[in-house]
Order: sequence, then structure tokens, then C-alpha cells
Amino acid sequence: MKQVQHPGPVRASRMDLIPCAGCDMEVTLSAGMSLEEAVAQALAPLELDSAWLEFTDADVSALAYVIPAEAPDEMHVAWYSDVHCFEAGRIDQLGMIVGRHEGTSFLHGHGTWTPAGGSQAMGHILARQTRLALPVIARGIGLTGARFDRRADAETQFDLFHVDRVGPECLDYVDWVRPEGSDYAALRLLPNQDFANSLEAACSALGWTSARVHGIGSINTARFEDGRMLDSLPTEFLVTDAIAGIGGPGPEIVIVGTDGTHILSGRLSRGENPVLVTAEVVLNRKGV
Repeated sequence: MKQVQHPGPVRASRMDLIPCAGCDMEVTLSAGMSLEEAVAQALAPLELDSAWLEFTDADVSALAYVIPAEAPDEMHVAWYSDVHCFEAGRIDQLGMIVGRHEGTSFLHGHGTWTPAGGSQAMGHILARQTRLALPVIARGIGLTGARFDRRADAETQFDLFHVDRVGPECLDYVDWVRPEGSDYAALRLLPNQDFANSLEAACSALGWTSARVHGIGSINTARFEDGRMLDSLPTEFLVTDAIAGIGGPGPEIVIVGTDGTHILSGRLSRGENPVLVTAEVVLNRKGV
């Protein structure tokens, strides 16, 4: 399995994993404001610590995004392209981790989209520069007791979501969430570990047999169960269907590399797809 050398110190523990309370949810995202504002407005009344949100087939009046790019210097293993943007078009599918950055709502989203009259593309959405043309229903999972917080990461030299525990320090955390334990968890995977095997390891650490996986991230190249390969060091992916557990199939993803339009989807093979920079995941034991 390929490995990369990031510029910073390598932490011994290769995941942030926090069990927490959660609930399925459905919210309406408003048009006429940035997507980031629409998400923050929709979630504010729910008083959540973090969330996973996804939606499909949404018209936009403006959309901006970046795609993976080769690193411009020795301080990073990958970077982002110049900003791509269009006006009228459609978000085909989008998944978002919603957390905090410097005390305010912040989201990290990957997806596919199609400009009016153009070809489908994929990348990392710039939510502050994206506007829905019409309100859209987004579905997902709200988390209480675990927070995705964006801050500097020493190993990769990027600002990334870390996962922090939120809750009464005087109580046993799992007992505080539920007497019989939690059905949800927030997870961040650090670089150079196989994505599928690490999801299984997270379930094992939680004492779970299996869990449904929602998330986004980057892997070093991509190798699929059917033998196909996306030959791109930097990538961006969105999980579309995955159950973490012993002996199950690999996670199904949609992924793009440095050209931005060669989009592949399928099930990743086990043991061949190392996390490049990060993977941010919500695990749901009840969703299996």
C-alpha cells in the first residue's frame, strides 16, 4: 500500500473517535443566501454539536468549487486547484460534515454537479460562494456529544476537522449519552491507513459489530474491487453506500482526481486505499 510523508510529526494514534448521541433529521435549506448560511440557519434551532447532511438534485444560481491538485511546495503532499465556478446548474449529490471553525458554523462538503449545458464535475464545494436557486430538503444525522472542530493539523500542515468530546466532564461519557451505550460516533482518520480496514477498526474499538458509514475524504490513488484504478495521488471522495464491519464489501464511493471530470464510482478494495490527508466520518450503528 502506498505511503506518503507529510511534513509534520506522526501521531501515534491514527484516529479521533468519539461515541455520541445522534438522531436522524430532515431540514430545509433556504435559497437566496450562501449554502453555508443556509445550513447554519437550518441547524441553529436544533442545538447540535455536529451533523452529517446530504441532498441530491438541487438547482443552484451559483456554485464554486475546487478540485485536487499537486502540491506547490514541500510543506504539503497535495493542494487545491484554482476556483471553478458557474451560475445556473444543478448539484447532483452532495455530502457535508458540519462542525465549527473559530466558534462559528463551518462545513466541509464533497459532491458532483452539472452546469447548465455542461458536463458533470466533482470536487470540494466552496459553500460561501454557492447559492441554491430553490429551497431543498437535506437529510442526515445530528450529533450531540461530539464535535468536528476545524483547526491546524501538525502532521499535514492543513486546517482540518478534528473530533472533540463535548459534554459534562464530571460524568462517565458513554453513560451520559445512553445507559446502554451510544449508537453513533464521530470519526476522523489520519493519513496512511487503509480506509476500509480503518472503518472496521473503529467499529471494533467501539465494541460494535458493524455500522453504516457517512463521510468524505481523500485517498492516495483509488483501487476498486473490480480492478479499476484512479491514478491520481490527490483525490476527493464521497461515500455513497458503506457498511463497516468484519468481512463485508468495501465502501462504495464516488471519487475524482486532478482532472476534475474523470469521475469514478464503485466499491473500494480492502488494504489498497490509504487515506491521503483526512477522512471525516459519521458512524451509525442503528443504520445497519
